[in-house]
Amino acid sequence: MPPAFPFPWFEPLLARLRSHLSAEPFHRDAAHDLGHILRVARLAERLAEQEGADPAVCVAGALLHDLVYRPKNHPESPLTAQMAAALVPRWCAETPGLESRAAAVSAAVASHSWSGGGTPATLEAAVVQDADRLEALGAIGVARVFATGASFGAGLWHPEDPWAEHRDLDDKAWSLDHFERKLLKLATGMKTAAGQRLAEPRQAAMLAYLHALRTELGLDESQL
Repeated sequence: MPPAFPFPWFEPLLARLRSHLSAEPFHRDAAHDLGHILRVARLAERLAEQEGADPAVCVAGALLHDLVYRPKNHPESPLTAQMAAALVPRWCAETPGLESRAAAVSAAVASHSWSGGGTPATLEAAVVQDADRLEALGAIGVARVFATGASFGAGLWHPEDPWAEHRDLDDKAWSLDHFERKLLKLATGMKTAAGQRLAEPRQAAMLAYLHALRTELGLDESQL
């Protein structure tokens, strides 16, 4: 069962979102499915409470942040935040209880994306961005990076140079490269104090995973 939120518009919006996802032209990978969206919404609610942000804007923004999906190797992938933000005002206008928050929700969706290079201009937008980036860290973040890579045929890591010591990073070819290219930079870029606090243990978990992987990949075959 999805988590319950204390908003009368939540269940109708969730039902509409489910229908929307089922009719999309691109099949979503496991890292960007409804489970991801709901986890980001729960994180956004938690951050909003700690930061004093409008929880309705933050949760609605989280629910709608991936309204438009393109595979990560699709040329339109960096544009999806803006594409989603353009749809948000109509979604809010057609959701009783969210009409007056349409502009704020749209602004939060527009600036959440790493690849889109958005900069949050409001506290609520900062909360939504932090919530989405927290989902890319920790144990869940490790699972998501490999799920995303698998969806477009990326290998786990370069067989001869997994840590890119003698080559350029290429996270479209090797999923492990995505840690250095993006994921390990997220914790220091959190916009809210609450996001920074939550990012620390998730960053530590991710670094522990990479340390374990480095140890295992460094084993001589005679030790296996």
